Amino acid sequence: MDVLLPFLLVAGVVAAICWGLVRGAARMRRRRVGSAAMSGAMSVIDEIWHPAAHEPQIEIQQAYERQAPTPSPDDKPER
Repeated sequence: MDVLLPFLLVAGVVAAICWGLVRGAARMRRRRVGSAAMSGAMSVIDEIWHPAAHEPQIEIQQAYERQAPTPSPDDKPER
């Protein structure tokens, strides 16, 4: 019993930290907010553990950052 209680406490703390990181990553992806460093760190973790999801995430980020082309002065306005 003397060994079981510290083991359960450490396991509980590790589980709580992991749960918080997973929830934070999901929230950051859903809201598209967060610092560039945090986004980069989550991207590295995503690339390691789920490589099939890494490339589509890059495409999504590029589409999000892409801007619409500005119209030229010769273009007629749509009615």
